Amino acid sequence: MQKHHRYVPFERYADDIVCHFRRMKDAENLKCSLRERFADVGLQINEKKSKIVYIDTFERRNVDLSFTFLGYDFKVRTLKNYKGELYRKCMPGASMKAMRNITETIKKWRIHRSTTDSPEVLAGRYNAILRGWIDYYGKFWYRNFSYRLWSAFQSRLVKWMKNKYRISQREAEWRLLLLKREKPTLFAHWYLLRASNA
Repeated sequence: MQKHHRYVPFERYADDIVCHFRRMKDAENLKCSLRERFADVGLQINEKKSKIVYIDTFERRNVDLSFTFLGYDFKVRTLKNYKGELYRKCMPGASMKAMRNITETIKKWRIHRSTTDSPEVLAGRYNAILRGWIDYYGKFWYRNFSYRLWSAFQSRLVKWMKNKYRISQREAEWRLLLLKREKPTLFAHWYLLRASNA
């Protein structure tokens, strides 16, 4: 890049790279150059991962409108400013694949089976991982990510409470709410949706 495309801004992490262009033609020319360069050394570009993406508030057809980089989906999103006015802007957010992986990881913990453990034991076991997700993915598109993580982990806690005390769904939710009021910082995810009742 520095030798042949020194004026193309880009970001790189390991073997992932994102290049920026103002014109579609320039992006196509770079992709063609990369394809030729790879062929010179007996390699091929992964066409599924090496794609040209159009990111702008103006609609455009027959082209990808989002891409994933380092666990974030980059695309145009509808936001709200401090006056409550809606506007559109390219913003990163936790990728759909990352959120699926988080949800599957939480399910594999099988929290509802840990009926002999106290809430404090569960918090000590999982809070570090929850904080890691929150610190990394919670920086952008916060509301969407926080709701997804809250729902995934809170539903497991409700199920754990039901199994531990052999009570109904409603009673389990109520007990968790009382615990949250008594110890609001016990679980790392509890501050994500401060207005929630569960």
